[in-house]
Amino acid sequence: MKPARIEDAPGHIWRKHATQGWECRWQARTDLIEKGFTPKSKQLFVGEAPNSTEIAYIQDTCRRLQDEMLTFGRGGLPEIGKFDGTLRSLISCYQTDPDSRYHKLRYKVRRSTDGLLRRLSTDYGSMPLSEITGRKVLEWHRGWTHGGVKTAIGSAFVGQLRTLFTFGRSILAVEDCVRLKMVMHDLRFEGTGARKVSLSADQANAIRYKARLHFGWDSLAMVQAFQFECTMRQKDVIGEWVPLNEPGISDVIYRGRKWLRGIRWEEIDDNLILRHVTSKKQKETEVDLKLAPMVLEELQEYCGGQPVVTTDPVTKKVMARRDLLPATGPVILCEIHCYPWYETEFRRKWRKVANECGIPKNVFNMDSRSGAISEAIAAGVPLEFVRHAATHSDIAQTQQYDRIQAKATRRAMEARVESRKKPSTE
Repeated sequence: MKPARIEDAPGHIWRKHATQGWECRWQARTDLIEKGFTPKSKQLFVGEAPNSTEIAYIQDTCRRLQDEMLTFGRGGLPEIGKFDGTLRSLISCYQTDPDSRYHKLRYKVRRSTDGLLRRLSTDYGSMPLSEITGRKVLEWHRGWTHGGVKTAIGSAFVGQLRTLFTFGRSILAVEDCVRLKMVMHDLRFEGTGARKVSLSADQANAIRYKARLHFGWDSLAMVQAFQFECTMRQKDVIGEWVPLNEPGISDVIYRGRKWLRGIRWEEIDDNLILRHVTSKKQKETEVDLKLAPMVLEELQEYCGGQPVVTTDPVTKKVMARRDLLPATGPVILCEIHCYPWYETEFRRKWRKVANECGIPKNVFNMDSRSGAISEAIAAGVPLEFVRHAATHSDIAQTQQYDRIQAKATRRAMEARVESRKKPSTE
């Protein structure tokens, strides 16, 4: 039977394969092929039916090729520096100017940014910047959020406008961008503040045990341990898959993509010290894994029950068994295909485990990091120490991740009330 059509994979078609069941290909539009667009088509899968990881690869590749084809159909990227006063031209300059930070965005972030910019250009691109006001932006925001229902997409568009106006002010020296940057600073949008939830240690443990014992996904349990104990972002643990022409050298290549930025065994030294350069700001973080019980437990499971840290019965000295672990290669390998996880597939599997654990839908995997930070602050760790552990540039950024402020406020109010009950000393 012919495989079902895959959602969010524009341009894909299924054909009967001569010997191996079915073939999935991405197919370009005929009219654009006649105008010279390449590739005309690309093979994405051969077999009876793709698994979830292969579906994610098909979706990613189809979206990328479709974007390239549509850009070609519109005449290619606009010329650099052709600012005519409209929002569309500001977007074009942001994407093409050699001094724009757009070119420094990571692959997944850039792809997401392109989607937001494409919609802004389509819906409001013809509007001159001089006609954009705070009231107009609030009106757009109500439309993006459907009246406050979809706050996440509204927050994404607001952030993109701030970036555009910052670029226009600092690089293009556009006077209207100076004004709009001030307008955006003064406006307040529902749903654009810091998240109010976090993942607790108990929830992290529940996810680890359920993933390993119920689903057999030891690698997912290992990811959760590293994220929570080491205050690491998901991307710094599992890495990301990017096209071969993206910057960066990798020895892990699969289905036309290369893997970058995840933790590797060679980053863990003989004393179980992990040194890893973060993906977001290229800062080196150093973590003593001997102080991370969740990680040690998962490493012990990885080693078939042999502990990777022991204590000498005579000297009481703690000793690391680095020899039990692989010397090189990615630490996290998906059980399905023995390569690092695809981000979309990891997110789906993590949510499935979280649902089984009864973790609320509004708590995400990314909240592991805020949970670790909040736990450290609640334990009395000086904020400056927490800032360094989280590789934040300033303390204000660390405070945004703290999810215990409501409890702290409550404790302060209770203390004030109690103090009123004490007799006066005068």
